[in-house]
Amino acid sequence: MELFNVAAQQLQHLAEHCAASKLWLAAAILAPLLIAFLIFTFVAPRNAPPSLWDPIPYVFNTIQFAFNNERFMVRVANILQNSRIAKFHLVSTPVFLVSGPENIQTLFARSHKVGNETIFLENVFPALYRMSREEKQRFADDKSGRGRQPAPGTEHMPSHMRYWHGYEHVHSEYLSRAQHQRPMAEQFQTFISAALDTQFPPGEPKTVSVIDFCRRHVAEAAVKTLLGPRIFELFPDVLDAFWEFDRNICLITLAPPKWLIPGPHRAQERFYAIMRKYVAAAYADFDSDAAETDQAGWKPESGARVSRELVKWLKEKGFRDEVAVGALAMLMFAMTSNTIPIVMWMMIEITRDPSLLCAVRDEVAQAYVAGKDHGSRTLDLDKLAAMPFLQSVFAEVLRLHMNFNLMRNVNEPIVVEGFKLPRGSMLQAPMKVAHYDEMIWGAPGHAAAQFWAERHIRYDETADADGGVRKVPVFAMAGRPSSYFPFGGGQQICPGRHLAKNEIFTTIALLVSKFEIEPLEWTNSDGSPSLRAARGDARFSGIGAMPPDRDLKMRWTRTG
Repeated sequence: MELFNVAAQQLQHLAEHCAASKLWLAAAILAPLLIAFLIFTFVAPRNAPPSLWDPIPYVFNTIQFAFNNERFMVRVANILQNSRIAKFHLVSTPVFLVSGPENIQTLFARSHKVGNETIFLENVFPALYRMSREEKQRFADDKSGRGRQPAPGTEHMPSHMRYWHGYEHVHSEYLSRAQHQRPMAEQFQTFISAALDTQFPPGEPKTVSVIDFCRRHVAEAAVKTLLGPRIFELFPDVLDAFWEFDRNICLITLAPPKWLIPGPHRAQERFYAIMRKYVAAAYADFDSDAAETDQAGWKPESGARVSRELVKWLKEKGFRDEVAVGALAMLMFAMTSNTIPIVMWMMIEITRDPSLLCAVRDEVAQAYVAGKDHGSRTLDLDKLAAMPFLQSVFAEVLRLHMNFNLMRNVNEPIVVEGFKLPRGSMLQAPMKVAHYDEMIWGAPGHAAAQFWAERHIRYDETADADGGVRKVPVFAMAGRPSSYFPFGGGQQICPGRHLAKNEIFTTIALLVSKFEIEPLEWTNSDGSPSLRAARGDARFSGIGAMPPDRDLKMRWTRTG
């Protein structure tokens, strides 16, 4: 009560001052705001979890979450040290932040009590897919869920009206299944090999920017794999437009008014204008009936089968061409935005450690097999994906540099940590909190926040040909799956994760096997020398993979 007495006295002094100054209107406005602030701050319900401090209720945390996410996540990590659940408001929506394997499993559960459909309906579909209200309503009316079996109570839903399942099926079928994924992985190897051979003549040392190489050559190979090379023939600047869009996607998704923040809207329109013309050219003669019998895994005109199947499904369901533009734009984003920064970090970590570079190079040598052409060699992608050091470095880079909150809407009231979370609220599992948990990931001499190439390596004893015993490295995750979710989890886990891994491993394997590599210096974005090594770029906190905020210049000499 003492706090309220002090507040009352302050309000009285404020009113007297305003009256004396003829500012009674200001007092009338400020007094209710101050009272609301005191109630919000000091009279929190006793049966509610601890709240993240919000000096301007509903406003401060929302703005910091969107515009200074790194600082916001520091505050989140601090409050979750003492409680496995905390609360804040994202505008007017109550958000419950959770940590701990059991609580994170709540987000992964194959249950209709939680899901991300509302996020898509309110933000993703209108802002990124450019769906009209009527097109979005088709998804909103479908309560049957994404699974093969309709949700309880919706068994009557006709299959052609199960929009969530159809949308999910296209991505999971043509990105995840081996028979569809393999042609894409092989095509990527062809594109990135050609780029290396063209750009780097044998025996000629070249100074290379890690960031520029990845954002140009690796990204180009990935986009050609997905959409076909024609997009670069028509629009040579497509990657420039894409990376500008990528930098602004968080604000684009929040959809602020164009007059208030015009930059993100301009970035989206530039990229979508290119994608619009590409779709018109690539699908000018598209016939959905003919597409029924089109079994090609990859075509030069339109790229991977997943792209064609996505366009086909949207056209069959009666969506406008603009939705197909947004869908392909988001498919390109999903398969590029996170993959490229992870390639950067793997290049950096492997080449900075000579012993690790040698170990990875030895592994890659075992993955080469005879190619179709006489005397040629190619990478066996299955062997490559099983290499322990490559897998350990990959897992460690993902753990340290993937940074977003896994989000689910609460569709039915649920209980977490003894608190009843209401329908309409949101659950978030901060990836950075789980991935940096010292109790799970820490090891003697190797803090959880530091990169350690062997964190996920176990050494098993095996007999050699001479009857002796030697230790063999084996990949083994250092933590439980519920404490490690760089690709999300549950039914909404990223369907493109296997293709992304193949593309990343292929790039690293070709580099270490074809080049002598010497790290030179760290540089700032303007090219000037940097006095420190790279950290995750704070501008991408909360969005996904955080690229390095410093570049590493290297000297490459092609040997093979």
